[in-house]
Amino acid sequence: MFLSLLLSGCAKTEEAKKVSLFKKTVEPAEEIEYPSPETFWFGFGLRPGPEEDISIYIPLLKYLESATGRRFRIKLPVSYEDTVEDLGKGVTQFAAIGMPDCLTGEAKYGIRYLVRGVNKPEASKPFPDIIIACNSSVDSRTLGAVRAALLAFEPTGKHKEQFVDWDKTEMPAGFAEVDELAMEKIKDLTIKHGEK
Repeated sequence: MFLSLLLSGCAKTEEAKKVSLFKKTVEPAEEIEYPSPETFWFGFGLRPGPEEDISIYIPLLKYLESATGRRFRIKLPVSYEDTVEDLGKGVTQFAAIGMPDCLTGEAKYGIRYLVRGVNKPEASKPFPDIIIACNSSVDSRTLGAVRAALLAFEPTGKHKEQFVDWDKTEMPAGFAEVDELAMEKIKDLTIKHGEK
């Protein structure tokens, strides 16, 4: 019986179909629109989930476009760890990352700190939860424009209506200058407590 099942399964043959690799389609292929070289990519570590993260960061990027005249797009990381690598390798030019990732990115790729996120004005000084960091290849004019726009950003003031879910971020009170002395203290604490 086993032999008859085996033979019956092998008895049917498939007919090969001939396909020409030289025939062209009649319709023109859709042209893929790639972002221009003037587009700046923004990364972040996935927190609540991709849809919620995007809904939170899109208004910030629209604000940055309006304030700087430059074009920004989101680069979703495949994993949380990809955010620093993408920033360091120039896949993204800007990213919102935590302090341990800042230390890794600075040591491994030379990323720079742009501004620090302010969680609560009284509690976040001088220890930020989030840093907006940038790739070392971003030109100084763009850095100046983006830094100025982020420092002028008022999520609890004049920009409140545009940023409905901004309070879900680790920077609900906006951004402040990076204090180099405070950053050294943060680095020491992070290394001391094994966060690196």
